[in-house]
Amino acid sequence: MGDRCLRCRTLELIDSFDDHLAGHSRRVTMLAMAAGEQLRLAGEMRRDVELGGLLHDIGKLVIPAQILAKAGPLDEHEQQVMRTHVTEGEKLCASVEALPTSVKRVVRASHERWDGDGYPDRLRGEEIPLAARVVSCADAFDAMTSSRSYRAALPMDLAVGIVREEAGRQFDPTIAEALVAAVDAWEYELAAEPLTSAFDDTLRRLQREQVRA
Repeated sequence: MGDRCLRCRTLELIDSFDDHLAGHSRRVTMLAMAAGEQLRLAGEMRRDVELGGLLHDIGKLVIPAQILAKAGPLDEHEQQVMRTHVTEGEKLCASVEALPTSVKRVVRASHERWDGDGYPDRLRGEEIPLAARVVSCADAFDAMTSSRSYRAALPMDLAVGIVREEAGRQFDPTIAEALVAAVDAWEYELAAEPLTSAFDDTLRRLQREQVRA
């Protein structure tokens, strides 16, 4: 099965998610791909960033709705349950025919941290698959700049500052720099309208261009 057909199957699966999860997955993917362009990733690594980004939260399909929708911080037990979404996601990836093992590793490692304080395996630095490091940084940025039931979206410049501050701790410094460069490249569009809709519109346009390519 070629990468293009595999991409189509993965996108069909994402479209079956609820709007919130599907939108987040697509935004993370497009931002991760933009960071990947800055890093000049190609071939299988570029594929792993794309498919890993699309599937990184698939495990949330088995997390109880009351935890996903909780309007406030999770308690310790709820955090433990939520953290299983990466290992459950790795298992659910078996539903995607011919998905490379490397993509399943991206899903599993999407919440590891550069400093080793992530989960589920407490990988550190370059022990974390490169594609997972890219997806993780994009995931955090989208989470910060998207509204939640218990907080408003952060301004883009504040989120960029946090990414820079966390370089070398939560994020691979090289990838943090690439993500900031990718966001800067979108700044003229993001400044023209509210952040979330600007991201959605821009990412849909980039997705259309990618499909036509």
